Amino acid sequence: MEISYGPYMRIVSSCPPNAPNSPRLSLVVTVCLGLRPLTHAKSSPSFKGIIMDVYHTRAVKPADLTATDIVIAFMGPTGSGKSRIIDALTGEDTRAGSSLKSVTKDVAAFRVLNHAKYGNNLVLVDSPGFDDTTKSDKYILETISNWLSKTFKKNIKLSGIIYVHRITDVRMAGTIHRNLRMFGELCGDKSAKNVVLVTTMWDKVRSPEEASRRENSLKMKYWNVLLYHQASVARFDNKQASAWKIIDQVMDRDVEKTAVLLQEEMVTLKRHLNETNAGKALYRDLQGLLDKQNKTMQLLTEKAEAQTPEDVDAEAKRLREEIEALLKEVEGMQVPLGRRFALFLGRILGRKPQAVIPHYFIS
Repeated sequence: MEISYGPYMRIVSSCPPNAPNSPRLSLVVTVCLGLRPLTHAKSSPSFKGIIMDVYHTRAVKPADLTATDIVIAFMGPTGSGKSRIIDALTGEDTRAGSSLKSVTKDVAAFRVLNHAKYGNNLVLVDSPGFDDTTKSDKYILETISNWLSKTFKKNIKLSGIIYVHRITDVRMAGTIHRNLRMFGELCGDKSAKNVVLVTTMWDKVRSPEEASRRENSLKMKYWNVLLYHQASVARFDNKQASAWKIIDQVMDRDVEKTAVLLQEEMVTLKRHLNETNAGKALYRDLQGLLDKQNKTMQLLTEKAEAQTPEDVDAEAKRLREEIEALLKEVEGMQVPLGRRFALFLGRILGRKPQAVIPHYFIS
């Protein structure tokens, strides 16, 4: 059962009503203290048996934000735990899913209400990963860039960026590596000091020593450039205190709010999305995926004689559909020749944006 109280406490428990520490007994104590029970929320096995603070949130759009807001964005692969951290922060337990399938379809911002330390100024921004199960990478980049452009036009800058990675991943798979590369190109080196690289699912590791070695490998092989530019590292163990420690880590660094590279490119330099560093990185990735698919189709054709026609036809149809979808994305990310020449002149005569983290350094 689950009971929520005030803006301050929620108890999620599976114990019977007559148990010594049951929520029913806690409710009596709460009423005696003059606190008013709030909304009933859906219970989650992830937080069962944990006493949590609860903060109501309100969905906000870029137009609702002000320069005094503390805007913290969450980015990372699908299923890495972005929404889970936000649920732990708010105690609402309404956003995260129970699988590696994408839950966040678009950029969603939530204002935390009546926080004892941050008042109504804290805004948490959830974003989909570039390996979304239902949306293309091009759509995801367009969604994120639209939100960032709208906020930057209002002079709203991010106070922090939390990049999330599962510590349970034993290797840096291709899709996860692609997410990290895209993040580096989107972020740039000047805003890296506002980044916290968070590993999640520490409550699920079987060997803490092995997980720590994995974390050190991330620092040395994949996060080294971000760390060189003053990003920091944190762990999330699926507890609310751990989540708020991450937010406090962002705020305690007391670094100046700054625009990410993508915002400068699109708003200040008036570049189209496919002309930005992130757009170019996506174009390279799409071309690579297209090449792989074409090679797979060629191999399938060569082995067709050794398989039944039904198997070949089904697999060939699936590959053709994937290739056609990739072709559309690649074409959409191409920069016309005339536009490339205009950009070349702009680089010679105009202002340059902040330096980007070179994609080839994130190996």
